[in-house]
Amino acid sequence: MAGIRDVAKMAGVSPSTVSRVFSGAAFVEQETKDRVICAARELKYKPNLAARSLKKGSSKLIGLIIPDIMNPYYPEVVKYFEASAAKFGYALILCDALGDIEKEKEYFKMLQYLFVDGIFYIASTDNIEHIRPYAGSIPMVVVNRNFDLNAPCINLDNVDGACQAMSHLLENGHRRLAVFVNGKERQYNQERMEGCLKACADYGIARRELTIIQDVASDDIAYQKTWELMRRPDRPTGIFMFNDFMAYGVYKGITKNGLKVPDDVSIVGFDDIPQAKYLDPALTTLRHSLLDNAEQIFECLRRQIESGSCAPYSYISNKGRMIFRESVRDIRKK
Repeated sequence: MAGIRDVAKMAGVSPSTVSRVFSGAAFVEQETKDRVICAARELKYKPNLAARSLKKGSSKLIGLIIPDIMNPYYPEVVKYFEASAAKFGYALILCDALGDIEKEKEYFKMLQYLFVDGIFYIASTDNIEHIRPYAGSIPMVVVNRNFDLNAPCINLDNVDGACQAMSHLLENGHRRLAVFVNGKERQYNQERMEGCLKACADYGIARRELTIIQDVASDDIAYQKTWELMRRPDRPTGIFMFNDFMAYGVYKGITKNGLKVPDDVSIVGFDDIPQAKYLDPALTTLRHSLLDNAEQIFECLRRQIESGSCAPYSYISNKGRMIFRESVRDIRKK
């Protein structure tokens, strides 16, 4: 059986560096860390952390893999999950995949080598083949998605959430509507579009009557698309954004055309990021159920950890709720 010195020799580092890599107690350069993990994998080395975890019966560590910490929605997610974990003496290991499936793969390998008790997984893409080897072998909860995996999935009801958001614009008299989508093929975008169209159908509005702006992946793109949209003679009176992250660019694109929110254009967002209430005017948005159900999600993982077994596939869908602020005007009123 390979030992720490064997790994150190293959990786070209000292045994103490190998120890630091697997304990997480000190900073190690990423290149060095990669060499050590690669050597350990090749030698099938099991770090001493495993022995410590076995003695305790638990490492008290939980991995949290998120798509992109730069999206202001995710720091809020981390905060709620950390608070839930802390109640039971667990610590989170935050893994920011930066929307990169290759980084996700490396994080799963790293968390396995660190012998975490469980993993919360928020996917960067809808490609899940790299997750299958871990589902059913490590306690896991898939968050914000519904995947065909051997693990529980807990998600927002995106259809209902988008229907609520779009209905709010329709209820306030808006019929010339634009929808800003941050990606084409993501599962949640397809579901949110379904919710939009459901709300429109209730008011007799066909899909072809909507202005759908695709691939709004940044503030700059949101600004440019909005600036162009506001110069059209048939500009919309209402905009529904598939996430609040677009709001800064959308607001600026409106004001740069000499228009105002909500006097000229009403806006509804999705997620209720912390900054939403500080926009001027404050943004009306759909509050994501994940923020209100972090304890439920944590409990789903904790039950697996304490039972010593992985739960099979199940699906829970939670409703979001509208947060009404000042970015929507009732245009039926004179």
